Amino acid sequence: MDLLIFKTKLRSLYPVSRELVVADSLIASVIVLLFNFDNKVFVLMTRRSKQLKIHPGEMSFPGGRYEEEDGNLLNTALRETREEIGMNFDESQVSATLPIVRTLTGYVITPYVIILQERPQVGELSDEVDEVFEIPLVNLLLTQVENTEYKEEENKYVYWYDTNRIWGASAKILQEIERLRTI
Repeated sequence: MDLLIFKTKLRSLYPVSRELVVADSLIASVIVLLFNFDNKVFVLMTRRSKQLKIHPGEMSFPGGRYEEEDGNLLNTALRETREEIGMNFDESQVSATLPIVRTLTGYVITPYVIILQERPQVGELSDEVDEVFEIPLVNLLLTQVENTEYKEEENKYVYWYDTNRIWGASAKILQEIERLRTI
C-alpha cells in the first residue's frame, strides 16, 4: 500500500471538515494515524483503560468527546490525541475526514486521518490509555471476520490483533479504510 497515493485518494474523496458543532454529550472524534515504518504501513491504536466507565479495555483510536471550547471536532481529535498519547499534530497534517460512525451506546464519532511518512514518537500516556499499539495495517485488515456476537448489520465485522478484538466503531473505521484501499 502506497501511503502517498492513498493520501491523494483520501483528500479527493473526503476533504477535511472543520464544521462548527452543536454541543452534545455523545459527539466525539478520533485520529486514525497511518505511517510508514520498515517498508510497511502501520496504524496506531490504543487500548482504553480498564478503569473507564465507557468502553473499558477496548481497542480504539486516540480521541474522545467534544468539548465546547474545542469549537470543532477536528480540534477535539487533536486535543484528545495530545492528552491521551502525548502526540502533537496540527490541522495541516490532517489528510481527510472519514464518514461518521455510530456506536451501540449512541455516540456519533468523526474520524480524521493523518498520514506520516515516518514512524511517530508516542509521548506520555494518560490514565485513560493502558497501551499503544503500532499494528501493520494490511495484516490487521486480513484478520477481518464476521461478528457473531451482535446480529446488527452495523457491527458486522471484527478484527484481531493478537488476542485483542477490534469491533464497533473502530472496526467500522477499519472497514472504510479497507474499502478505500481497494478502490
